[in-house]
Amino acid sequence: CAGTGNAAKTASRDKQTGETKHFPLDAFNLIIQINLVGTFRCIAKSAKGMLDLEPVDGERGAIVNTASVAAEDGQMGQAAYSASKGGIVGMTLPIARDLAGDGIRVNTILPGIFNTPLMQFAPPQVKDALAASVPFPKRLGDAPEYAQLALTMITNGYFNGEDVRLDGAIRMAPR
Repeated sequence: CAGTGNAAKTASRDKQTGETKHFPLDAFNLIIQINLVGTFRCIAKSAKGMLDLEPVDGERGAIVNTASVAAEDGQMGQAAYSASKGGIVGMTLPIARDLAGDGIRVNTILPGIFNTPLMQFAPPQVKDALAASVPFPKRLGDAPEYAQLALTMITNGYFNGEDVRLDGAIRMAPR
């Protein structure tokens, strides 16, 4: 579940009038519902299906979630997005422990800046600037790199309850 973000401050001041306002709770809840509750629902449905399987060498399956580096270093205006992705990280280990007795493993990938279909709409200079912000390699991540990590989490039977950044060592700046 890749999810969605938001770009609004928790509270702000109107630049014209100076009037203060708070971020609408319904907008915050929407991001939590999509990213966090949506991921939990995917996990629950997947785990239910896996519980109906006969174990092979004691295993019934593996679940790989997607969070974001924003779970650990969200930027200004990303409170809801960062909280939703942090929630995915926060539930990885407890759910892995809950499902361990039934032979189901749970892990989460925290991707950094990736070359996704949505990124294709960004102007070339924006993509170049984003790529330059990655320490090494100085480029955007690619889908096969994400897939390789997901495959490792699935095929390595000792990989369980982990949250792994896949980000070229980037740490997001405050803005």
